[in-house]
Amino acid sequence: MKLVREPDMLTFRKENFPIVYHYYLCEDSGEHFTDEHLDTLNLKQVHNQYREKYGIPFPEEIRNIREQYGVSASKMSEILGLGVNTYRLYENGEMPTVANGRLILSVGDPEEFIRQVEASAHYLNEKEVEKFTAKALKLMQDKESSAVYGEPAKVELRQDAPNVYNGYRRLDLQRVAQVIAYLDIEVGELYKTKLNKLLFYTDFLAYKQIGNSLMGLQYRAIPFGPVPSEYERLFLRLQDEGWLANEEKKNSVGQFYDVYRAGIEFDNRRFTAHEIEILDTIIALFKKKRTSEIVDLSHTEQAWVDNEGDRALINYQQYAFGLSI
Repeated sequence: MKLVREPDMLTFRKENFPIVYHYYLCEDSGEHFTDEHLDTLNLKQVHNQYREKYGIPFPEEIRNIREQYGVSASKMSEILGLGVNTYRLYENGEMPTVANGRLILSVGDPEEFIRQVEASAHYLNEKEVEKFTAKALKLMQDKESSAVYGEPAKVELRQDAPNVYNGYRRLDLQRVAQVIAYLDIEVGELYKTKLNKLLFYTDFLAYKQIGNSLMGLQYRAIPFGPVPSEYERLFLRLQDEGWLANEEKKNSVGQFYDVYRAGIEFDNRRFTAHEIEILDTIIALFKKKRTSEIVDLSHTEQAWVDNEGDRALINYQQYAFGLSI
């Protein structure tokens, strides 16, 4: 069976969205068919665009909003006036209505969450109201204290909403650190140029296979190939957090170069089985390759060829499905 990818349009909630449609072709009979994985990948492309267009939070964002208050999914459904299992379904990928999506986003603000808890007090017992309100107040107080007294200065990075340039995932620094930790175990010394390329191939292979990036990094095409758009600031921030170590070394001709090592232990619980498979694929493909070989391969990618002249950001949806690996 041959896997075919071709441009197509899919309709969702009475709107058409352009996607790269995936299907299997039986070359003997000419029959087209899909399986559950391809159906999910095709639909996810539509959902990504719909969420971005209407400002509907992505499943990971929906989960993070709830978890910051220490509330169960069923309890959050009660607080927001949703069906008992609705919030959990949204976390698992079901598409909220536009109204429900914006409601969920609004309670990311602790003040609005407190208002919703108070409005739903008749569904909650007194201890729950006190507990949830106290948690939200603590978040507000922590934010105010940080603004007044300040924290040790850390390198700031762009935190864009999910879009085509971050693979429809907000930048997740802990995931970046975890990916580097896994590469450190399996690949060994990570030179800056090689690490940049491995991060690119990891995120774009993830998008190619599952419809979103692994880490939420944006990539830019520069002469040495695709790199995280703020890679110098990214590595400095990871070092600020204690999640990355940097060692300067000198080669045989007296030139200095950077080698990076993980500052944390890899925790596979942060990744799905499929995501681990993606990381293992990257390691199997590139572990024994020289940096120059990986750079040369990256220069064959259409993602780099089309964007290097302007040093432009690379669009995941446009280029990931044509990745050479």
